[in-house]
Amino acid sequence: MSVLKVILFDLGRVLMHIDFDAFPNGLGLTTQEQRLPYTGLTKKIVRKYEEGKISTNEFLDAMVPVYNYRFSREQILNAFNDIIVEDNQDIIAFVEEVRAKYRLGVLSNTCACHWEKVERISSIIKIFPDLFTSFHLGVMKPDPIIYQRVCETISVAPDQVLFIDDLKENVVGAQTFGMKGIVFQNSEQLKSDFSLRKW
Repeated sequence: MSVLKVILFDLGRVLMHIDFDAFPNGLGLTTQEQRLPYTGLTKKIVRKYEEGKISTNEFLDAMVPVYNYRFSREQILNAFNDIIVEDNQDIIAFVEEVRAKYRLGVLSNTCACHWEKVERISSIIKIFPDLFTSFHLGVMKPDPIIYQRVCETISVAPDQVLFIDDLKENVVGAQTFGMKGIVFQNSEQLKSDFSLRKW
């Protein structure tokens, strides 16, 4: 059995609280009926942005016509950034505990403007020496290439890495690549699952 060396954390809903409804709500689209006409195109553009295929300016240029020019670039950017809320204070004790023994990293599907806000408002992110984002790497979880690039960058074997994410498909993707994995539900469950494993 390989010795665990690295613990890799997802960002949203693990290290930080996020609110996906904040974006449409910030544009005054508070019901599913109001949001539906824009959902499909918005998801496609956001994915390209999170894959690093378009810049923030290109993202905003694409989004304005999707919403029929009802909102300015600034309105769209401000509402979109409202998705990023605040640090998850409940997980800090666990992070502080494991950092004494393991190398820590973050692996997040995110985009440039959200990452800029995270760097501005988050204290917890400063704990992590290794920060990996989909828009920098040009690929998103659960694509195996993203896990490969992380391992290559920090020079560890996949089975020396534990990946913690709130989405099962991302954890399964990491495990398929050879990493260890825990699906995050809350901080107490994470502490319990972590302590029960033989690392």
